[in-house]
Amino acid sequence: MFIHRLLFVPVFIVCCLTTLTNEATLPNDEVEALRSIGKILGKTKWNFSIDPCSRGNSWLDQPTRYYANNITCDCSFNNNTTCHVIHILLTAQNLLGTLPPNLTSLPFLQKIDLTRNYLSGPIPPEWGSMRLVSISLLGNRLTGSISGELANLRNLTSLILENNDLFGTLPAALGNLSKLERLHLSSNKFTGEIPEVFARLTSLKEFRISNNNFTGQILDFIFQNWTNLEHTYMEGSGLSGPIPSINATLENLEYIIISDLNGAETSFPQLFINARLPKLDRLMLRNCNLIGEIPASLGTFTTIKILFLNRSNFTGSVPQWILNTKEKMDLSYNNFNDTGESSCQKRTCSQALQESITPLHFVRINCGGGEITVNGITYEADNYQAGPSTFYQSTNWAFSSTGIFLSNNRPDDVLTLKSSILSSNGGYELYTDARVSPSSLTYYAFCLANATYNGERVKQDFNIIEAAGGAGLSRVQRFNANVTDGTLEIHFRWAGKGTTSIPERGIDGPLISGISIFNPVFKVGYKPSKKVNRISTAAMAGIVAGATFATLLIVGIFWWNCCYKLDDEISDVLLGDCWCYLASKQLVWLWLLQQVTILAEQTRGNRAKEKKKRKNRRRSNEE
Repeated sequence: MFIHRLLFVPVFIVCCLTTLTNEATLPNDEVEALRSIGKILGKTKWNFSIDPCSRGNSWLDQPTRYYANNITCDCSFNNNTTCHVIHILLTAQNLLGTLPPNLTSLPFLQKIDLTRNYLSGPIPPEWGSMRLVSISLLGNRLTGSISGELANLRNLTSLILENNDLFGTLPAALGNLSKLERLHLSSNKFTGEIPEVFARLTSLKEFRISNNNFTGQILDFIFQNWTNLEHTYMEGSGLSGPIPSINATLENLEYIIISDLNGAETSFPQLFINARLPKLDRLMLRNCNLIGEIPASLGTFTTIKILFLNRSNFTGSVPQWILNTKEKMDLSYNNFNDTGESSCQKRTCSQALQESITPLHFVRINCGGGEITVNGITYEADNYQAGPSTFYQSTNWAFSSTGIFLSNNRPDDVLTLKSSILSSNGGYELYTDARVSPSSLTYYAFCLANATYNGERVKQDFNIIEAAGGAGLSRVQRFNANVTDGTLEIHFRWAGKGTTSIPERGIDGPLISGISIFNPVFKVGYKPSKKVNRISTAAMAGIVAGATFATLLIVGIFWWNCCYKLDDEISDVLLGDCWCYLASKQLVWLWLLQQVTILAEQTRGNRAKEKKKRKNRRRSNEE
């Protein structure tokens, strides 16, 4: 009986709190503020016939992976009779409006989360007068610069502005946000140097500035003053090296992600030689102009699960501890003189040609998908599931892929992207699959006949969405490439530009749906035979012309010998015979005339057919 009473107590308390909450209401001025804010945001489905704090269906939906619809209230005011809005969460709702300056009409609001929408315009400086502790505007279309008024938010702990079109320099006043723990500015258009006063941000745990146009060097205070730092992302930030030394007390540091630094070459940073980093899990120093040997002291960081030191100029031997590890390591595109592995036995194109293998005039690959035929053209399958540092070779082509997706925690990286958007909208089957690589993706075509092909040469900072005119749309790029040694290399490399979280985290890097390499002057369908020597139309014309000339030459010689070099006494006798002989050769003339006429008709017909085939090929290639 006593146990039953104990069970009754928490139930009674919950019922009382629910009753009290149901009796509390939101003041009319905040209701009207929400009505106005909804219109500015483009939010149309709020039901104002019920109290916004009643937790009705229009004010609280079941969240999915990205979608969320929630207005959170605190109803503990005035003896639990008054509610105030403290949190607005409207994510992935395709909102097309702007940021409302009258957000200030909600005086108790602490958090605003509007990620993954289509909101445009600037960040209202009026927000700087509020009590906000968290602002998240990731994945919108915001423009303008960051207002220094936001520095008045002295309790702000999180400022997430990733994946917008914000520009300008960072206001130095933000250095006064002493409680700021998360500062995410990646994938914008910020310029200028990182303000020195940011050294005051000693509470900072996450610092992300990838994919921007900053200038200047990586400042020392990042790894000296920010003693609470856990994650730092500086991929393609625009900053220059060298990488500064590290404070030995950064015991919480887990991720160091730095790539594509400007500036001169430097040796491996002192950052890891004397420091003690007990939680370091991911280290990436890609394309950071590092030279020399990898220090042995790096092997003491036994907590590292992911190590990328690719695309630098490291020399010497690959450390044995790296060769022995079972963790994910990538040292590709360096200058090691000893990798510790036996050399690969490659079958070169010159060897293949010596074996009488016919040179190729085209290679077509359905990247990321199975074998398909589009407009009569067959694309080979390329659905091999790759992983970190993978090399795959088919019959006449191969690909290599390096890296892993750092923005998600999936145990295996899937490099084949399925696009339901294209297939559902009647897109070509060729574009419903794609191969996407986290860092570097290279395709090789072997044993090509030397010619000028339609292939990819070089394009820097290529934006797929801008080139295609929108997300989920296809884009064909054509370039000429000269092949002189039988091999064509098509290389894609991600240099830290572009988003790592849109449309979702873990889908970034180079992406390709299909490759079509072909010699435009090669006759499609023509296959030379080893046993039959076929004669082209031009060669036939040459043969007939030569035969005609030879016949005329012979007749001329005969005429000269027969009719002009004879003695006068016999010339009168044989002259008539000469004319009779020449007359007998009229059959030869008629035959030659007939052959020339037939050849001319065939030439015209072949030209018409070739013109039609070229037209069909161009149409197929364009499609």
